[in-house]
Amino acid sequence: MSASPTRTPTPTSPPEPTPAGELVALWYKQDGSERYNELAKRTRGVHDLHEQGRGVIDFENLSAALRAAEAHQEIPDAPTQAVWANAQKQTRSGMADVLSGSSLALMPLPEDEAREAQARGWEKIGKGLAELKDLDARFRAVGIRPDVLKDPWAAYN
Repeated sequence: MSASPTRTPTPTSPPEPTPAGELVALWYKQDGSERYNELAKRTRGVHDLHEQGRGVIDFENLSAALRAAEAHQEIPDAPTQAVWANAQKQTRSGMADVLSGSSLALMPLPEDEAREAQARGWEKIGKGLAELKDLDARFRAVGIRPDVLKDPWAAYN
């Protein structure tokens, strides 16, 4: 009676990278990670403070992160770039609405309009944050794993 050969399981290899995935990974490695991580961290930070009921009208750090993200090269994959651009647009528009409804506005709005502007602004910032989270999922789908110390979502994972 001869022993049958034992099969050694073969490790599952990751899917072959697509050209678009390779381009996204290259963008991420070429300082895109810094722009993305900083914007996600700053957006999450102000959104979390708002959710905790703290009044937030200081967007200096978020504005700086947003300007740097907007000035950086586009992601060379149209669907991924669309998510990135929409995250930036929602965040910028949301900040403008929150500020227009604040007492610091150059032309203060009537109280009810100010509340509506702020609510609309925070909703947009929340949408920008959701877009950034979707971008994270897109990055991970093409094999990009952020450095644990820089991962803007580490508290949510």
